[in-house]
Amino acid sequence: MITAVALMTLDSRQFGPFQSARRYMLTVSQPLRDGVAWAAGPAVDAWNGAVHYDTLRTENDELRSRVADLEGQVDRLPDAEVELQDLLLATDLPFVEDIPRVTGRVVADRRTGLERIVEIDRGSDDGITEGMPVVTGRGLAGRVMMVTGDRSAIRLITDPRFSVGVTDPVTGAFGLAAGSGSGRPLVVDLAEASLDLAQTGDRFRTSGFDRSRYPGGIPVGSMVVDIERDRRTLKPFVDLNRMTFLTVLLVPE
Repeated sequence: MITAVALMTLDSRQFGPFQSARRYMLTVSQPLRDGVAWAAGPAVDAWNGAVHYDTLRTENDELRSRVADLEGQVDRLPDAEVELQDLLLATDLPFVEDIPRVTGRVVADRRTGLERIVEIDRGSDDGITEGMPVVTGRGLAGRVMMVTGDRSAIRLITDPRFSVGVTDPVTGAFGLAAGSGSGRPLVVDLAEASLDLAQTGDRFRTSGFDRSRYPGGIPVGSMVVDIERDRRTLKPFVDLNRMTFLTVLLVPE
C-alpha cells in the first residue's frame, strides 16, 4: 500500500524517471494492445449490435419515414406553386372594387354533350344565391345556377343557355353574346349601329345596362370577325380548362 501511494504521488507530480518508464512501457506494449483491440473488435461490435439492435432499427425506421415525408413534400412543391398562382388569379380582380365576393375551390366538373357544369365548395351559407356572376382575374367565367348550403353549381359562359350583354368601351359597339357549347366561342349578336365598328381583336366587357345581372366592366372575350360568313364571335378571356378556384360576386338580383 505504501509503495502504491508513493507511485501515485510520483505520477501526480510527473516524476521524470517514472514518466520515462511509463512511455517506454506504452511503446513496448503498443503492438500487443493493437492486436488485442483488433481481435476483440468484432466481438465488441457484435455485443453492441445485439444490445442496441431494437433501438437502431427504430431510429432507422424513423429516419426512412422522415426521408419519405421530405421527398413527398419536394414532389408536391410544383403543384403547390401552381395552386397558389390559380388562387391569386381567382382573387385579384382589378375590374371590380367594392363588390363583396366569395372564392371557392372547384370540386366537381361535369360534362354532358354541349353542357358543362362545375361546382365549388361554397354555397348559401356563404351568402351565395342563384344568378350571381362568377369570375376569375381574367374575366367572366359564368353564373351560379343552383345553390345548397355548402355547394354552388355554376353554368359557364360557353353553355348554350348562357347570354350576357357586352360592349367594347373603345369603339362603343354593343350587343348580346351567347354560349354555343363547351370549347366553342361565344356568338355575338351586335346592334345594327355597331356592325361596322367591331373589329377582330376588340376586347369586349359586360355592358352593365339596366336590369343586367352582371356589373359593367367585367372582361368577357376578344372579338373575332368572319366577314365572309357575316359571323362575329368572342374568344373568352378565362381559360375554362384550367379553373382551380372561382370567385362569386355577391351582387343582388
